[in-house]
Amino acid sequence: MSVPADVARGTESGGGESRLHRLIGPAAGIIFGLVVIALAQSIEVPAIDTSFSPRWWPEILGGLIILLSVGVAIKEIVAPGPADDDIESRTRAGVIRVVAVLVAIAAYGVLWYFIAFPVATVVLFVALVYILGARGWKALILFPVICTAVLYGLFGLLLKVPL
Repeated sequence: MSVPADVARGTESGGGESRLHRLIGPAAGIIFGLVVIALAQSIEVPAIDTSFSPRWWPEILGGLIILLSVGVAIKEIVAPGPADDDIESRTRAGVIRVVAVLVAIAAYGVLWYFIAFPVATVVLFVALVYILGARGWKALILFPVICTAVLYGLFGLLLKVPL
């Protein structure tokens, strides 16, 4: 008597390993949100009274990350997604892309320290667009320039955030 392929691989419907695997992302999100809130506590509060402290925005973001991660975890527990056979499996190229995106973001942080925000941001967008598969001149030139201009206009000019 032969064993069905999905049972042999441990991807049975409702299998514990598959469900546990799907909870790794929400768990990482909860941990990240807690780290953001903990780091926000180290921000100095000015001696003057204001309606919002400098901690307000990071705490709100950390709380939202936690809330959304808990929501995803509940969704996965109550109604798990399709079995691993029904979705694309991880590929080496996909893992390389994710690592390349993370390296590009880290390099952006270093690059921004040495050169101006607009130049570093255009370089980041070009790198991300290229890593994610776009090859046309509109995607590699026009999109990064427009996105950088919008970000610079919003934060640098309108909100007067020092970039």
